[in-house]
Amino acid sequence: MKTTTPLTLVEQSRSESAFGRLMHFWRKTLGMSQEQLSEDLGVSTRHISFLETGRSQPSRLIAGALADCFGLSARDRGYLLTAAGFSADQSVFDSPELAAWMNKSMQNSLVRGEPEPVFALDNFGRVISVNRAWLAFFLPRVDSSLLLDPNIYELVMHPQGLRPQLYNGTALSCGLALYLAMETLQGDDPMGWAVLERLEAAGALPEGWQQLARRLIHTSDYPLALKTDEGLVNITVYNDTLSSTSQLVQPRLLIGRIYRDDGRRVVTDEELAAVSRDHPLLYRPLVSGL
Repeated sequence: MKTTTPLTLVEQSRSESAFGRLMHFWRKTLGMSQEQLSEDLGVSTRHISFLETGRSQPSRLIAGALADCFGLSARDRGYLLTAAGFSADQSVFDSPELAAWMNKSMQNSLVRGEPEPVFALDNFGRVISVNRAWLAFFLPRVDSSLLLDPNIYELVMHPQGLRPQLYNGTALSCGLALYLAMETLQGDDPMGWAVLERLEAAGALPEGWQQLARRLIHTSDYPLALKTDEGLVNITVYNDTLSSTSQLVQPRLLIGRIYRDDGRRVVTDEELAAVSRDHPLLYRPLVSGL
């Protein structure tokens, strides 16, 4: 007599193909035979078998049709398409289901991060939403024009941003420029090119930044050596991707958190109290209406 466990179906779905594993898992979960699925898709049963074992690779049309047959959510459709080798044909801003989930996660991160600065941005640096501590940190340190349509690259690298106040401003700017260049080149996204062009026009790209950045150790943490009245203060920006996987939604949503390395508060209660509760960036929702 066969014994089953909560992982039985997952174990049975093992194959050499990531797409095949997911396809088998959902077909068995929904109680569909290969014959039934072949009829629904209009392909042969042999082709269904080959897809599940990895002997055949799906087209985008077949992968999308399978997701429709299985009635997959936006997240799980993204997993299936990514496993098939295709970028998920969805945007967080076009999918109400994803937008609602990510907005809730984003707001929780912003609120729970107080009294330390927390912010949300996309993979090209556009600042989407912030908490009060973030405003208390940036408002007195950067030119107000940079906060009209803020981009974290410009806020940090621009001559009217944090750059002159950073002891390690050149090295940090080189590293950030290379990261932005890689994000831009891999997809040829016009948003990335626009940011790079603005940085160049502002003189924010150090001479030879490509070669300098190539030698840096790259992590998701960015050290900032901030020059202040009390001397040099070392702070670190920690970034996490907020998504079911980083490939499933575009643009990706990143959550940044800022901490002092010595464990002290980045901003004081007095600085927090001075922040207007009506600032347009404060807890701004991912999509209007959420």
